[in-house]
Amino acid sequence: FADAGDVLATEPDEVIVATGGLPHVEVLEQGNDLVVSAWDILAGDAKPGQNVLIFDDAGDHAALQAADLISATGAAVEIVTPDRSFAPEVMAMNLVPYMRNLQKRDTTFTVTWRLRSVARDGNLLRATLGSDYGAFRRQRLVDQVVVNHGTRPLDELYFDLKPLSANLGEVDYEALTTGKPQRIRKNPEASFRLFRIGDAVAARNTHAAIYDALRIVKDL
Repeated sequence: FADAGDVLATEPDEVIVATGGLPHVEVLEQGNDLVVSAWDILAGDAKPGQNVLIFDDAGDHAALQAADLISATGAAVEIVTPDRSFAPEVMAMNLVPYMRNLQKRDTTFTVTWRLRSVARDGNLLRATLGSDYGAFRRQRLVDQVVVNHGTRPLDELYFDLKPLSANLGEVDYEALTTGKPQRIRKNPEASFRLFRIGDAVAARNTHAAIYDALRIVKDL
């Protein structure tokens, strides 16, 4: 962990913030406090339920990893996604081991439905599903709802450093996309330039984060 003071103490010429992000689960009309994130399951911070609905609105590995872990306990699992297909960010070769495990455990996959809200119903949770294609509603009665909706930037360090940087954290996107060096300098008193990459900007996959880094550092 490093704060702005730690970074400034190193007297850097360039600072690249790659602090990642934290799960974004506040996406429902109501009941955000009743759900857990896929990360909570994977980190062991939330114990898997016995009848679990996983809402995957990111399409990456986290939802399938959580489903694999939960279904391995013998729980019933349904993966719901608003997309036309599930896990579009997971490539074919990586999908194979997930599907072998999940199909063996009779996991249900439901596409083109979106989780709208969650409410308590006795000692269970009533999950309401909606559609992007019409005013349709479906309900599920489960004991756990897991949400995978990407991340929000963990950007406190970036914004602490931004007013102290030579470029004020600004990126010349035309130069970035054409492979040219960054030339912006708006704070002549500053001694370092500041950039951020990956989930510290917005949720994205590993390949995109690496590409972010490549486009910045190749001209430093």
